Amino acid sequence: MSEITKNIFVSHHHLDAHKIEDFRDLIGRHGITTRDSSIYEDKLKNNAKNENYIKYELITPQIRWAGTVFVLIGKDTAQSDYVNWEIETAAKMGKQIIGVYLRGAKNEDAPPALLEYGNNLVGWNGEKIRRALEGEDLDWENADGTLRDNQDADLPRYQC
Repeated sequence: MSEITKNIFVSHHHLDAHKIEDFRDLIGRHGITTRDSSIYEDKLKNNAKNENYIKYELITPQIRWAGTVFVLIGKDTAQSDYVNWEIETAAKMGKQIIGVYLRGAKNEDAPPALLEYGNNLVGWNGEKIRRALEGEDLDWENADGTLRDNQDADLPRYQC
């Protein structure tokens, strides 16, 4: 397995920020070195309160820099306005978008924007994440690892 280095942004619900390092460790064990532009408390503390400033001055440049946006899917991810906005923003920029279920997540935790714009949706499996990152069009998964019974997920997804 050859080593690859990727610029990534990890979209997540703020309560799942502590999982980002676990995610990076998981894919690191599968030969993926990351340069991570994600914004989260353990990495970059900020006290910004203005939503436009947060979205357009802090987050947008970080997504623009990244080649791939990963979406960590946990309990409250589907309801996060920021996560859905980040996915839509990444899609407008033509970024690769890969959803990854955290352990214990449920199917309904997947954000609506991911189901609309995502390239892949996989479980907490380093090999599948690597294959998705390399551009392989994998079958979309449910949170339990079974194949997703969703017609939209079977549509080919193209980068603009």
